[in-house]
Amino acid sequence: MRRVPALPLTALLLAALVLPGCAELRTPRPRVSLPLELVPNAEDPVRSAARLASAAFADQGAALQGHPAETARAAARLEYLAQTLAADPRYAALPPGLTLALRGAVGEVRGALGLAEAALPEQAIAALAQAARALEGRDDAAAVLVPPLFPAGAEATLRRLREPGPLPEAAIATGRTEEAIRALDIGTGWTLSPERSTLR
Repeated sequence: MRRVPALPLTALLLAALVLPGCAELRTPRPRVSLPLELVPNAEDPVRSAARLASAAFADQGAALQGHPAETARAAARLEYLAQTLAADPRYAALPPGLTLALRGAVGEVRGALGLAEAALPEQAIAALAQAARALEGRDDAAAVLVPPLFPAGAEATLRRLREPGPLPEAAIATGRTEEAIRALDIGTGWTLSPERSTLR
């Protein structure tokens, strides 16, 4: 009987590291939700989040300077858009480069605010929404802005929320998102294939 040659130990170890990563890439992230106060009176949270995020990040986020609660809300809406538009197949009609632009914007905003790169979108959204509520209600937001989600600690994170600095990637990505959604709404619509119904 012909013997199958054994794989080298290094190859086996490499496979053990790579295969779980491949499985993770094949497994889509679960859908995330957005607290209702971030999209007030909205029939569709995606369209509302896109409109509000685009307005907040316009002119590279100039209107956010000095408004930490609104900065936190804008960042939460951006996190929601980036995850939802990438994970939900109903939005596959949007331009293919849009989700990449939104991911880049998320990285930019997380870097500006000191939000951990490894944080899950649902963790980031919940923490940012809670911080916005605390800041607007003059409660202790410092209790929310703590490691590991905010490695720099509360004091430094509050300073960053007050003065996030210019956010050009977020401005471009959210503006493009709002424009793309509006174009599909007034144009050919959201039908992706004959067997799929429209979103509207």
